[in-house]
Amino acid sequence: MASPSQTEAPTGLLDVLLRLAARQCRTPVQLCLFEGPHTGSSTTDPCAPDLSDLARQAADKGGAVWGLKAFGAGPPTPSLAVPVISGGRAIGGLCAYGPEDADAAEAALADVAFLLGREGETRTASEPAAGDVPAAILEMMDGAPLAIALYDRDLKILKVNDRWGFDFNLRPERMVGRSLYEIDPATKQWEAQYRNCLQGERLVSDRAPLRLKDGRMAYLNAVTIPWRRADGEIGGLIGMYRTSIDDVTDEYALDQARRRLETAVQLAGIHVWEMDYRAKSVWGMGEEETYTGSGVGFLDLAQDMAAGVHPDDKPAMAAALEAARAEKRLFRGEYRLDRKDQDLWVSAAAADVYSEDGTLETRLGVMTDITQRKGVEQALVRAVGEAEAANKAKSDFLATMSHEIRTPLNGVLGMARAMATDQLSDLQRERLEIIRQSGESLLALLNDVLDLSKVEAGKLELDEAPFDIGELARQAHAAFGAVAQGKDLSFELTVSEAARGTYLGDAVRVRQILSNLIANALKFTDHGGARVMIDRTRRGLTLQVSDTGIGIPADRLGALFHKFEQADRSTTRRFGGTGLGLAICRELAELMGGRVKAASKVGAGTTFTVSLPLKRLGGEAPVSMPQPVAAEPAPPPATAGPPLRVLAAEDNKVNQLVLRTLLNQAGVEPVIVDDGKAALEAWEQGPWDVILMDVQMPVMDGPTAATAIRRRERETGRPATPIIALTANVMSHQIKDYERAGMNGWVAKPIEVAALFAALETALAPDAGESDARRA
Repeated sequence: MASPSQTEAPTGLLDVLLRLAARQCRTPVQLCLFEGPHTGSSTTDPCAPDLSDLARQAADKGGAVWGLKAFGAGPPTPSLAVPVISGGRAIGGLCAYGPEDADAAEAALADVAFLLGREGETRTASEPAAGDVPAAILEMMDGAPLAIALYDRDLKILKVNDRWGFDFNLRPERMVGRSLYEIDPATKQWEAQYRNCLQGERLVSDRAPLRLKDGRMAYLNAVTIPWRRADGEIGGLIGMYRTSIDDVTDEYALDQARRRLETAVQLAGIHVWEMDYRAKSVWGMGEEETYTGSGVGFLDLAQDMAAGVHPDDKPAMAAALEAARAEKRLFRGEYRLDRKDQDLWVSAAAADVYSEDGTLETRLGVMTDITQRKGVEQALVRAVGEAEAANKAKSDFLATMSHEIRTPLNGVLGMARAMATDQLSDLQRERLEIIRQSGESLLALLNDVLDLSKVEAGKLELDEAPFDIGELARQAHAAFGAVAQGKDLSFELTVSEAARGTYLGDAVRVRQILSNLIANALKFTDHGGARVMIDRTRRGLTLQVSDTGIGIPADRLGALFHKFEQADRSTTRRFGGTGLGLAICRELAELMGGRVKAASKVGAGTTFTVSLPLKRLGGEAPVSMPQPVAAEPAPPPATAGPPLRVLAAEDNKVNQLVLRTLLNQAGVEPVIVDDGKAALEAWEQGPWDVILMDVQMPVMDGPTAATAIRRRERETGRPATPIIALTANVMSHQIKDYERAGMNGWVAKPIEVAALFAALETALAPDAGESDARRA
């Protein structure tokens, strides 16, 4: 398509038409033609601004377009363009620069544009060609009280009647030859239906909205059918239209709205209801058979809005509804309806509507059937209950098994440690060491399983107290120095300046995390070494353990902290272990509000980083730290004067033998009884320096016996006898129970010689009181 070009003054018919348009508009006029024999641009004033872009917009739109154009140094002036239509197609635009009368200018330009479009055509399109349209159709169009338009097969208008122009506020003589799509671009959406009509179908449109030229909204009932030429072929379409210019508040619109509402309510599966206090009636819509089975009417509901509600849910529902009414707010609730055949749960909402004088006029509400959802919720509650019961059963089982396994293990380790002080050959001592190491490995495994079960059961409580991170790290590092030296590995510890100081937390559990990671690093490293780095960021304390070991495959990192998982299951055969250590580290870190992450490369080593948001209390200070148990038996407590009078309550014969053997090494011959009741009776018979009390015993358990002894001491004024608990149950809440019972300390089973002697020393110290609880 050629671009418009500025030419000299036009000649011939175009010249006359342009001058006519300029005279009518009293402003310069420009004609821009993009197609046809007169392609180019012509203007009545060459000094006026070029309006070809505005002409292009009018041609593209198929209608009048206004725009702003500057003329010389003056301000932008409103300019007008109308399309030039020829052969049903926009071929250009006729423009006026700054017309004085907008409406008159648009009408004048439209008239001239119409004549321009007809110039050069050899045949007029204002009337159909002779023989093309049957005369009966033309006569029908002129006499019908409907708006009728006759289209050819390209949907160009051949003829319209006067009623068509009146209803649509258009000038018929200007529409002839134009396409239906040009007159109303919105009809493009029906293009496929019009093509079907040209094949013989019938198109009916019921009250379609139509925006008229003057801005009013009309509602169009239209029927479009094909017309046939004299030879029987379809020559085009006839459109018959009836318009209604009114508000959508008539009976038809209300009926349509009602039908749509009913459909929406049914699709949503809800029940909408209304109580009319003026008509004393109840109206409902949707799911009637589901919600109306109780037969409750207006009088029932007026007296009791909870009528029809299940008796078990009625009081709560009625109270909630009354509160909502009193506060004049929306009511929402979930309850059961009173049904004999089933439990029907509903989610309901209701609101009151008042008149201007405050009188209650109507109450509106909606109910949704949530029976299925409630069933799922109840099943979930049952499943959670069953899971909690199963978890409790597991925890109870582990606690029982802990006690049962520790009892024989106490005998194995106790006697092994006792025999270690005897005169043995090298071969006997080697075999005894294997027994001791195996027993301690079994004990470590048992402790890991119990720690994990405590966390899962929510029974592991953190014992927070101030501790020095540097001292804790040095203790953990020192405990593995011999292991690193035995494998000829470097083993470094760095505590940054920023990290040094005192923190509030469970030092035992922090050291457990660090020890597990160090043990893991040294276990899987044969060359190079390991490094422990303690640092602090704005998020808290950071513990990092790196090694140069075998590394972890990338696809196994995700399962690394799962229970009973290892990076490579073949390592279980090579290195041993159960895969619980890292799982415990993760559980403990998360219990403290932190997290653990790992980074690794096969053959290059692994780095574990633990972030703990522990509160920093200050700089380094001499804070008491829990000390690890010594590997070798400590020397027996020094005694002066007569031997110690030790009363021991233990129901297991093996443990009795172990206890007697260990105490004999210190020159102590204990009096051993089988249960708490016997211990109470023995205590009544004479003074004792210390009582070693098993916790779980038949007839009377240890805490009960301790409580009875403390009560008798208060009643008789007798001095308090130190009582030390012997137990495999050393969880935080259990230890607190022992303290509340009046016990002075505890020794964990299997009994370690050093721990037992340390507890005796503490209990026998001159300043030892009932509140002193030595943890071993």
